[in-house]
Amino acid sequence: MEENKQPALIKSTMNYGAMLGLALVIYTILLWMMDALARTGLASVSYIIMIAGIVFATKTFRDQEQGGFITYSRALGVGTLTCVFAGVITAFFTYLLYTVIDPGLIDKTYATMEQAYYDAGMTDSQIEMAMSMAKRFTNPVMMSVLGFLGSAFMGFIFSLITSIFLKKEEDPFEPDTV
Repeated sequence: MEENKQPALIKSTMNYGAMLGLALVIYTILLWMMDALARTGLASVSYIIMIAGIVFATKTFRDQEQGGFITYSRALGVGTLTCVFAGVITAFFTYLLYTVIDPGLIDKTYATMEQAYYDAGMTDSQIEMAMSMAKRFTNPVMMSVLGFLGSAFMGFIFSLITSIFLKKEEDPFEPDTV
């Protein structure tokens, strides 16, 4: 019986991951259009979108594919896989954003980082060292890879929490009505 549920799990998480990825891409486009990608307050709204996507995916999977019941571990898997698939989409979009859509955005990112270092009171030599280190990790490929890994990791963390509230296990003492 477990073998029959595995394709449904993959298909569902791919579908919900695509929806979540699309929502995150649309939000990123809105931030980019408002020239607000560097604002951490607005960027953290993506975590709320991610949590909402996890809850929606897990609850829908539980109610439509699992007959209204889901274990904690299965809910954790649904949420994490949903974010992994969303992470693939957002990583691909991140690469496109920085290489095709707005190649100058990487220079804006560097300028914003440098200004933040100046505002923090760092010396010129400290800023130079920090910028050389930052440039190793802020190229389109590394940003895409780190974005994917971050999406998978945060999806796992958020799913650890949401699964507590979304799990609903069958009562083993209740007779089957089938």
